[in-house]
Amino acid sequence: MKRRLIILLLVMVAGALLFQLMRHDGGYILIAYGHKTIEMSAWTGLVILALCFWVFWLLLRLLSAGRRAGKLFTRNNKFSSRAQSKTMAALVDFIEGDWTAARKKLLRSASKSVSPQVNYLAAARCAYELKDFSGALDLLHKAERSRGSSELAVALTQARMQLGSQRYEQCLATLNRIKRTAPEHPVVLDLLADVYLALDDIDALEQLLPSLRQLKIRLPESMRKLEVVVYARQLALSSRAARQLATAPDASKAELDAVWQRMGKSLQKEPDLIAVYAFELHRLGFDQEAEPRLVTALKGEWRSEWVALYGELDGANVEAQIKMASTWLPQHDADAVLLCTLGKLSLRNSLWGQARDYFKASLDIAPTAEVYELQARLLQQLGEVEASNALYREGLEFSARRASLLALPGNKPCLEGGNKDNSKKSLGKL
Repeated sequence: MKRRLIILLLVMVAGALLFQLMRHDGGYILIAYGHKTIEMSAWTGLVILALCFWVFWLLLRLLSAGRRAGKLFTRNNKFSSRAQSKTMAALVDFIEGDWTAARKKLLRSASKSVSPQVNYLAAARCAYELKDFSGALDLLHKAERSRGSSELAVALTQARMQLGSQRYEQCLATLNRIKRTAPEHPVVLDLLADVYLALDDIDALEQLLPSLRQLKIRLPESMRKLEVVVYARQLALSSRAARQLATAPDASKAELDAVWQRMGKSLQKEPDLIAVYAFELHRLGFDQEAEPRLVTALKGEWRSEWVALYGELDGANVEAQIKMASTWLPQHDADAVLLCTLGKLSLRNSLWGQARDYFKASLDIAPTAEVYELQARLLQQLGEVEASNALYREGLEFSARRASLLALPGNKPCLEGGNKDNSKKSLGKL
């Protein structure tokens, strides 16, 4: 402090002396160049000369600083290029699925990377694939704290990992947090659809469908499949809820019809949805309305389970049902389920001989325990006791062989056409 005060006093004294000198004897400087002359006081010339020296010194400093900045930029650029090369090599390992090598390289080059968040996010995914979930979470936190961090990118990476590890509740919480700031982000909505489907939250998924459709987040075919899954589930749930609450049949059907109307004209042409609607109508006891719906579904797509259901429907006119099912024979004459269905319908119409022929043809193509039982009971009612007993034995042997085959590792049970309880109801009319 004292030193600065002394320097300030000396400067003030020197300035006062210089001012006195300039006042008593200014002197002069004459510069002549050709026919032109420039005359000024000596002190003015000294000031101009000092300014020139200062400007020259300043230019030298600027040039020196520029050279140093150029060297520093070149060196940093080399470091950046090296870090970028390491990051690219790590990403190649990432794409190839070498998670251990990729994570190691990504973390080594993260501090010198232009975008360290990319390194940390990719490393977090590597840790996740290696089942190091705590390590993945730590790397996500590092990505969040890194420069130029994007909260959305971190959250989406976390949501994908949670979805992949089937932590659906946590994934839903993460996506809902993102959705508050980015309500129409396509990736967020697409992941939400997957989570809702996994959690069987069909109501929430149905509410999400308009946004998915409007923003064209999924391909048309994928979107159509999702809509079919949603409304097939809604049809089944509406019918089940009505049955559990023991609602009156008409009220139950009203709830089912409300879902059907809600899905729109385009989806009402989907064979899958038509078949589900017909099946739920059948479960509620509205077979006469289910029968034409199921016929429409079978015109769009042929499925054995739908054909089997057609044989269980108590339509308005059994003869008309037989006639309709017979029109399918030319194209599906080797379909054992169709032959069994025609046999059941023939039983219902008291056409014993015709039913016997259809059951026999079905057994010749693809025997099932149900058809063995139906044919044996029919023969018993017709008085052919020995033939009936023989079929009962064949049916038991068939069931035993089937059970032993299903007990072997890797074998799965096959779906048999029809329902035994409903089959017994058909035979009850004999």
